[in-house]
Amino acid sequence: MRRAPPPLLLSPLLLLSLLAACGPATSTTQVWPDTQVTLGTPAQPAELRVLVMGDQGIGGDIQVAVAKAMTSVCAAQGCDLGLGMGDNFYPQAPAGTDSPIFRERFADPYGGLKMPFLMAAGNHDESWIRGGDGANPDGLNSELAYANINPQWVMPARFYRAHSGEGETQLAQFFVVDTAPLASYLPNRDPVYRPGGPFDAAQRGWLKTALAGSTARWNIVVGHHPLLNNGLHGSAGSYDFGLIPWGNGEPVRALFQQAACGKADLIAAGHDHTLQLFAASNSVCPGTRLLVSGAAGETTGPGPGRNPSEFQAMDTPGFFWLKLSRTSMTTRAYTVNKAGVPTLAYESVTEKP
Repeated sequence: MRRAPPPLLLSPLLLLSLLAACGPATSTTQVWPDTQVTLGTPAQPAELRVLVMGDQGIGGDIQVAVAKAMTSVCAAQGCDLGLGMGDNFYPQAPAGTDSPIFRERFADPYGGLKMPFLMAAGNHDESWIRGGDGANPDGLNSELAYANINPQWVMPARFYRAHSGEGETQLAQFFVVDTAPLASYLPNRDPVYRPGGPFDAAQRGWLKTALAGSTARWNIVVGHHPLLNNGLHGSAGSYDFGLIPWGNGEPVRALFQQAACGKADLIAAGHDHTLQLFAASNSVCPGTRLLVSGAAGETTGPGPGRNPSEFQAMDTPGFFWLKLSRTSMTTRAYTVNKAGVPTLAYESVTEKP
């Protein structure tokens, strides 16, 4: 079992690299439109069944076992949509869409599910000097391009929204955000993407406006870094014990608290390789349930957090399954053994009048 990597040490070579990063921006994309996706569901679906997986891109036995378990659950209960919570590949994103890694770690394990996955970016997907530093926005380019090749991989932009159902009241809207630039272990190589910069402001404003204007019965925000977390990485504002000021996740906390808390029904994240669920009565984001699903590729065990939770499984692979209807949201957590057999570990139902 791999543990979370320690914070980066600033060696002389690394310091020189950081000085180089203070030069001109390397990314030319500085306009971020309101990108919207219409899911291939009926105009007025009665329900929507959603798989939530995260940090799956390790390759190896655990990812294969969890994919097998998800296939089993979908065969028994149905699945219409998947959510990928980021860190889609380790240690970093493939260099190009022709890399066999896209097939080995996405198309092969999940292609048989025959449903789209809304994919979010994680810190490993935007690696620069070291895998997982989250400091290179251009690292995501191959994943953005792969969306044009494989229709199951939905990632039309760094942040975007997708809806199920048409008409005045949709069944669900999903708002996918890119938190990697807001909690990178190194100052981002492109100043445009640093906290407080143009990207941060544009994404936060977009999320706030889009959520405020949604008429969906259920609004779900999807991003890699968790707001509340009892695992090793810690909660937003104190990631990795706050040892790295620019990577402690304070901008992630600002994004969710200012734009989503009390407006979204659920904020789903990964990053920590655990399964956790926090009630809407939590103290940091009242009115919104918080979910961590980062155990689809490996586990990292418990951390020091003691936040009250509805459910948590800190040392086992697994995933969540949601069922959304007009009047309720069913949340199920599944743990997975080495043989790929799922076990229902938790279930709750949230009613909506």
